[in-house]
Parts: sequence; C-alpha cells; structure tokens
Amino acid sequence: MKILVLSQDYPSIDKPYAMSYVHSRNIEYLKLNHDVQVINFSVSKEYSFEGIKVYPLSFALLDQADIILSHAPNIRNHFKVIRKLKKKKIIFFFHGHEVLRKYGDYPAPYTWNEDSILKKILVKFYDSIKLKLVRKYLLQLQSNNELGLIYVSEWMRKQFLNNIKLKPETIGKVAVISNANNYIFIDQEYNYDKQNKKADFITIRPLDDSKYAIDLVVNFAKNNPDKTFHVYGKGNYFNYNIKPKNIEVINSFIAQKDIPNLLNKYSCALMPTRYDAQGVMVCEMATFGIPVITSDFEVCIEMLNGFKNVAYLSDSDFSKIKFEDIEITNCKSKNLKFSAESLVAEELAFFDKL
Repeated sequence: MKILVLSQDYPSIDKPYAMSYVHSRNIEYLKLNHDVQVINFSVSKEYSFEGIKVYPLSFALLDQADIILSHAPNIRNHFKVIRKLKKKKIIFFFHGHEVLRKYGDYPAPYTWNEDSILKKILVKFYDSIKLKLVRKYLLQLQSNNELGLIYVSEWMRKQFLNNIKLKPETIGKVAVISNANNYIFIDQEYNYDKQNKKADFITIRPLDDSKYAIDLVVNFAKNNPDKTFHVYGKGNYFNYNIKPKNIEVINSFIAQKDIPNLLNKYSCALMPTRYDAQGVMVCEMATFGIPVITSDFEVCIEMLNGFKNVAYLSDSDFSKIKFEDIEITNCKSKNLKFSAESLVAEELAFFDKL
C-alpha cells in the first residue's frame, strides 16, 4: 500500500522529536512492507529520516498515494491541500488542538503567562473561524472522497462532537486508536536503582503551561516535606512562585532514549495534568512500570485503566494527601496496551475498511 502522511512537522536530525508519535507509526508501516512517504509542511527540501522519505508539499505524491493520512489537520496547510482532492481515501487523525479552543477548552493560563486583551480577541476569533472551516471542509470532502476519522481517545471524540457540531459517523468511518508508546518503554522495564537514587519523585513537564499543573507538584511537595522532588523542565514558574526546599529544578533537555534509565533513579513519577487528549508521556511511564501519580482527569482514567502502578488524585488531593496513604504498586507484568505493533495493526485494519 502506498501511504502518504501529511504532518505539520516531522522528526529530522536537528529536531528528532518533532511530532514523533507520527514517526513511530510510520516505522511500523514500513516494517510491514508498506511504501511510506511524508509531506512535511515545515520544510522546503526533501530528506530522509530513519528510512522514511520526507518531502515538502508535492501534488504528485498526493496523486500517487493509495491512502492519505492527515495528522492533526490544520486549515492553514492540511485542509488547504486536501479539499482540492477527489476520489481519494483520506484518514484524519485528531490529536487535540486542531479542533479545540484555546479560550473555552484549555485551562486558564498562569497569571504571568496571560495573553494581552487584543491577542485574546484575535485568538478567539481565529478559533471560531477554524472550527467552522473544519466542519465545512469535512462536509465538502465526504461527498467526493472516502473518509475515515481516528481519535486518540474517546474524550477527543467527544470534544470533536462538541466543537465541530458534526456526528463523525455521518462523515465517514470512525475509530478510537491511541498514540503508541516509543518502543524503548515497551522493550525495557522499570528497575529501581536505590543505591543511585537521585530523589523520591520525578516530574518531566514544561513549567509555564498551566495544563501541566506544576503548581500541583509544588502543593504535593509542600504536603510531603520529608520527600524529595526533581522537576525536569524549562520555564519561569519559580520566578513568580516560591520553590519549596525539597524541589530541585533541572533545566535541561532529556533525550527520549535516556528517559528509562533516568526513571530507574526515582521511586515514583509525579505527573499531574489539567487537560490532555491522551498524555503520551504518562502512558509511556506507566508502560515502563514505574509507579505513577497523575490526575483524575477523564482522559487519564480512560488511558490508564488497568495499570495497577497508577494512582489518580484530584486537584485538591495534591495539597492534602501524604504519599504513604496512596495505594500504588510496582508493575509486575508488562501492560502492552500502547504497543506500536498492536495499535498499528488496528489502524491498518481500519484503513482496509475504506
């Protein structure tokens, strides 16, 4: 099968983790002997990355493809190209922001990170137009093409329904298939290295995005002063807020290949969230086997149901609960819910239905 993938960005030597969840799928397609090519809307020259050929916009590739996969389709590039197509098999993967409103869906930003009044007005206007156009283009496309819609979570499907005001089943075939974990979290297992312990808890999060709730990490640290916490991430949060003495911020980039070995130096991952379409990083940590504390947000429970090494806290719990009172265990057997092989097999079976 000739598979053409459309993506706003894509991994390269200089940016190895740009939309890496798209690349993980493509590698699996390639292993199964499919012809996989990518249009990366952010480049002007073709290149190759780990056996996948990546091109700037090419209408010749669009014409030749047996099936077109559009990841996180935006109106600026994806729909601008796709809406001209006819008699094609097109799969849309909805990952989040492309059908969400910054003001109305996402949690309020931290006060020092707020947009100006003018920018808020412009963003609200853009999001309103964006959602209307996505609806319009899908309706136009379904009359001339065979469409499929894949959501990374059931929660994501509900947000599409709420914001686009379309029942996806009226547009094409529908499936909920999560993003797969990177293979390193499948192939390796958590093995707590107590002798080389760095701290009790590890958090890997951007500091300034309120949806990643670094304030809840701070609250948990304050309520557990006998524990130590390492936060890996960049941002200005602690320029505006007092940092507890038991929190250390490591302001550095961690290569994904190094994360499993790093997790082994901690007894638990503390990964709260206020908003996520899936939460791939938390899924990878849980699959690896480290005990994980996350939020009782709907997506977290949907994604991690069945993982015995995961505990869920409400926002208020982070300020009240002691770690010793949380029921959480090490994962004794590997949960393969997010293995690339099984999820890609689901995707390919879905493609064949078009």
